[in-house]
Amino acid sequence: MNTKNLKFTLAAVALFTATAAQSQHLRPAYSYPAAPEGSGPAAVQMGDTPLYFTPYIGVAYGRDDNLFTSDIIKRASNLYIISPGVKVDARSANAVLQAAYQGQIGRYTDSEDDNYIDHTFRSQLDFAIDRRNFVRVNYDYLHAHDPRGSTDRLPSGSPDKYNLSTPSFLYAFGAPGAQGRLEAYYSDARKRYTNNRDVTFASDRNTQEFGGVFYWRVMPRSYALFEARRTDLSYLDPASPFNSTEYRYFGGVAWEATAATTGTVKIGRIEKRFESGAPTFTGTAWEASVVWAPRTYSKFDFYSTRTPTESTGLGNFILSDITGVNWTHAWSSVVNTGVDARFQKDRYKGVDRTDETYSLGFKVGYKFRRWLTLGAEYTYTNRDSNRDVFDYDRNFYLLTATAGFRNRF
Repeated sequence: MNTKNLKFTLAAVALFTATAAQSQHLRPAYSYPAAPEGSGPAAVQMGDTPLYFTPYIGVAYGRDDNLFTSDIIKRASNLYIISPGVKVDARSANAVLQAAYQGQIGRYTDSEDDNYIDHTFRSQLDFAIDRRNFVRVNYDYLHAHDPRGSTDRLPSGSPDKYNLSTPSFLYAFGAPGAQGRLEAYYSDARKRYTNNRDVTFASDRNTQEFGGVFYWRVMPRSYALFEARRTDLSYLDPASPFNSTEYRYFGGVAWEATAATTGTVKIGRIEKRFESGAPTFTGTAWEASVVWAPRTYSKFDFYSTRTPTESTGLGNFILSDITGVNWTHAWSSVVNTGVDARFQKDRYKGVDRTDETYSLGFKVGYKFRRWLTLGAEYTYTNRDSNRDVFDYDRNFYLLTATAGFRNRF
C-alpha cells in the first residue's frame, strides 16, 4: 500500500427541511466528471487501487424560534445535529463511479417529538463510450421527513417520514464544444410515507420524467437550446384527484462567455393536465441559473424558476416562482462568508391562497487551525399570505464545526 500525505475538509452541516430546500429545478448541460482535487471529496486512496474515499462527520448546535413555522402555534427549541458520512470515487480510463452517504441526526431539547434521523445515499456512474457518446446512470435513495408545519396536511404528533427512491438515466451525444449536442434523460421517482398513515397515505406517488435537449453552438462558447420534457405523476390512492401529466417546452441559451460568467436561461410553456377533470393549467415557465465570479475568491450565483409543485393538502397544485442569489467571498485564507437572499411566491390553484416568502441568510467560516474550521449561520424567514393564518416569522441560528486532518494509509 502506498504511503501518502492526505488531507480532506469535512463538509459543513446543513439543516434539511422542506422549506429550506434550494432546488432550482434546472437541468444543467451534461459534463463528464472532472478529476477530484487533492483536498476534495476523494482524498484517501485505497492502496494502489483507483478507489478513493472520505469518511467524515460534522456537528452543529443551534436554535429555531419557530419550529412549526406558524405564528398561531409557536414553539422554540435548541437543537443538536450530528452528520456522519462517506464519499467514494473510483475511476478508470473511460468510467467514473461516485457514491456518497450522509446521515443526519437531529435532536430538539424542547420538542423531543420532532427528533429525526435521516439517511441520504446518492450514486452516479459515468461511462464514456467514445469521445462523442456518454452514458450516466444514477440511483438516489432518501429516508427523510417533512418537519411539522412544513406541509398543509392535518397536523400529527410527529414529523411525516418517507422513503424516496430515484433511479435515472442520461445519454449524451456530442463531444464538448461540438457544433451540436443532444441529451436524452429518464427518471422514475417513487415516494412512500412510512408513518402517520391516516394523513400521509394520499401523498404516496410515482413520478416518471423523460425528455430531451438539443444544443447548437452559435458562438465559440455559447449555445442555443431547445428542450421538451414530460412528467407523469401517479398517486397510489385510487381516489386521488391529483394524477396528472405535465408538458414543458423550453427555448434558451447556455454560455461560458468569459472566464467569470457562465449561465443557462430557458423560457417556454408548461401545461398540466389532470385525469380527474380538474382545470388544465397552461402558462409561462422558465429556468435560469447564472454564475458571476468577478474575482477568483468571490462568486455570485443567481437563479430563478417558475414550476408547479404538488399539493400537500390544499388546492390542486401550487405554482411557485422562486428567485434568489447566493454570494460567497473569501476575505483571506482563513475567513470566508456567504450571503443568501431568496424570494418565493406560491399561487395555490383551486383555492384562494397566495403566499410570499422571503428569506435572508448569513454565514461565516473561520479556519481556526489547519484541522479545524468554526462557523456560524443565521437565517431569517418571513411568509406573508392573503390568509393571515399562514403568516409567520422565523429566526434560525446555527454554530458549526468542520474538521480536516492528515493521515497515512
